[in-house]
Amino acid sequence: MFEDVITLFHKVSDIEWKRIVIHGVQWSEHTEKTVDSNGVVNVARTVTITFPKGTYEDIVLDATNEEDCIVYGEIAFDVQDVKGSRISDLRKQFSRSGAIKSVNDNSNRRFLQNVKVVLF
Repeated sequence: MFEDVITLFHKVSDIEWKRIVIHGVQWSEHTEKTVDSNGVVNVARTVTITFPKGTYEDIVLDATNEEDCIVYGEIAFDVQDVKGSRISDLRKQFSRSGAIKSVNDNSNRRFLQNVKVVLF
């Protein structure tokens, strides 16, 4: 159905991160530009990832943990609490990445069961 690949970095503890590569999702980016009354241009980027049934059952998608990160593609990055290896370094290195902002669980639907995640 979908052909995109993402890598989820889930914080298990203060010293442990779990890296999970997930195939068969849909990565969708949207950029909105607005101009305020002072003429300042504001750019807001939103990424939505759709996880169809069969891709979300064994993973943790938690919007309350602001440190979990999703990156577009299959990424081999070892997250540690060391300068150059932190999750903030990962997000700087890979522009197509973000922290989980919200999770919309539609897995209980009769048809088209999925989970949608929005990144910031």
